[in-house]
Amino acid sequence: MTWNRDVWLRRIAGGFNSLRVDAGVYPEDLERAHRDGMRTGLVLDGGKGLLRAGPLKVLIDGSLNTRTAFCVDPYPDGGYGLLTVSFDDLLSLLRRARDYGFVPAVHAIGDGANQVALDAFERANIGGRIEHAQFVRTEDLARFGRLGITASVQPVHALDDRDAAESNWGGRTQRAFPLRSLLDAGARLALGSDAPVAPLDPWTAMSAATTRSGQDARGPWHPRECITRRQALAASARGRSRIRAGDPADLVVLDADPLASPDADFAAMPVAATLLAGRFTYDGGLA
Repeated sequence: MTWNRDVWLRRIAGGFNSLRVDAGVYPEDLERAHRDGMRTGLVLDGGKGLLRAGPLKVLIDGSLNTRTAFCVDPYPDGGYGLLTVSFDDLLSLLRRARDYGFVPAVHAIGDGANQVALDAFERANIGGRIEHAQFVRTEDLARFGRLGITASVQPVHALDDRDAAESNWGGRTQRAFPLRSLLDAGARLALGSDAPVAPLDPWTAMSAATTRSGQDARGPWHPRECITRRQALAASARGRSRIRAGDPADLVVLDADPLASPDADFAAMPVAATLLAGRFTYDGGLA
């Protein structure tokens, strides 16, 4: 949580060229970013195209395990969690983001925080992202699609936080990590890892999204919220999941068919090679 642009520019000047980075901006640096002419999507490293300005990241509540995710109903200890940014302050930030050309990415885990975030997006008349969206009121699901909000989710947390959710959100966990419900409501999903909190491996995240189960004997948790592998792959691609002429040749070459492999193989998909702009960044002996 710092001024990330210059850190990445130094890394790229020092030879870093392994992947593309969207460097986010936090509220305390929004005015600086605006003065410097930054906006979401702007290429920041000249012709290399490795570094772009990312979203405006705003954290408005805490986490499930600390009982600081802001919720509509109380936790077993009687608390409701913490709303760390008021509705009025969030609305002001979203309006500035809209005027400055930044896509807002609002951290919201509890159903109360997601309600506040959606209310602010609607009032500001701007789309964007909600990061995590772990616990959502049924009546708020359709608002993601209607308002053009991407649900940026980390499916592995549905496995890691399963017991904590049952303990703290007892009787309501059918709307925890509601991936299928969000898709059915017209939302766009973006799968991620939340590394280093969860493993960086995207196949682990896609496996969790499609099975709602780890490689153990517990069985799937609320399996009706599973999504298909094709949907998980589409939600994990930076751009389109189907390559067309003229697209950047950022590719992954696999040793197995991700749509037909057994669940255990899908969770640890063998990667033969990766390419960035047509250049091998990992060749597995292919190059």
